[in-house]
Amino acid sequence: MDKQQLIKEIQTAFKDVILKDGIGINEADRMEMGNRDVLIQKGRNLDRMWWNSWMDIEDKYMASYSSVMDYMDAAGIKWVMPAYMTYIINHYKEGSFSVDSTIYTLEAGALGSDKLDLYTKEQKRVIARFLHFMLSVGEEWVDIESAQNALDKVWGEYL
Repeated sequence: MDKQQLIKEIQTAFKDVILKDGIGINEADRMEMGNRDVLIQKGRNLDRMWWNSWMDIEDKYMASYSSVMDYMDAAGIKWVMPAYMTYIINHYKEGSFSVDSTIYTLEAGALGSDKLDLYTKEQKRVIARFLHFMLSVGEEWVDIESAQNALDKVWGEYL
């Protein structure tokens, strides 16, 4: 599987996804840190001020914020998932905790704190292809057992 083709598929499937009222990276990070409500709101404002699209999120955020999806709702995860997948395809050999934490999120269904399934069938297919790609290239770098579990339990039917 060609990684550039997979990235293009991710971009196409998630091109119109916006954060709307979802919990973004900065807001989730402040929630994780146990900040007061006023600081959490500042994080929420930053998410909307810094990024108009998930494609605007720089790789340094993907590498640095490995556990924020644990604090996001479904809209936030759907918004940030294509950025994480794209980052991982390009950097899975670099040892970022974001690689496995993203796979763990996918293994759990990637539904967020509100447990809503907001993905289209095309997005689910691309997520399944991403996991399949990780299985094919990441044996030394990725928790392939969790990636396989994610395919077996949640995403595999979309391949």
